[in-house]
Amino acid sequence: MGAPSFETDQLTESPVQSFGFVDYVICRMKQDGLQYRDLAIKIGLSKTRTHNVFHPEPSKRRPLYVHEFHAVAAALDLSPLEAALVSDLYSGAGEAHDGVESQIKLYSGVVNRLHGGMQEVMERFDGLDWDDIRPAHADWIIKLVIGEIETAYAEFVERKEVRLREQETF
Repeated sequence: MGAPSFETDQLTESPVQSFGFVDYVICRMKQDGLQYRDLAIKIGLSKTRTHNVFHPEPSKRRPLYVHEFHAVAAALDLSPLEAALVSDLYSGAGEAHDGVESQIKLYSGVVNRLHGGMQEVMERFDGLDWDDIRPAHADWIIKLVIGEIETAYAEFVERKEVRLREQETF
């Protein structure tokens, strides 16, 4: 039987995820005021194919090919890491919301900088090898990072409230 030769040969028997890359693109289309024809021109697909892939109703969506995934990511100015984060982190997470784009930019920045930072740590300590690093250490790192984030954002909120009160008095 072989692989499908065209998108109409493919069956969509598996349930379509409620949120992921496709829903992120739809959310971005709404935010940017893009219509299907605009997105189709940006990514180099037909309007029909674009509409079939990014259909508002998940049950009517067609699968997205890898080359289309990369074309859409490039058209929306997403790095490969950001596109993968959208696809992996938000798959099945529900509705897209306005803060998703900011979250993705934040997470990709953290991952990119953490990668470089870990390499520096490994070079700094002679007795430390990559074999010493365990996946379980991630929980410990997350607790440390989240604790620092909570402290920093609590201070940020306090400063913001003071600034807003000062603006109200003028």
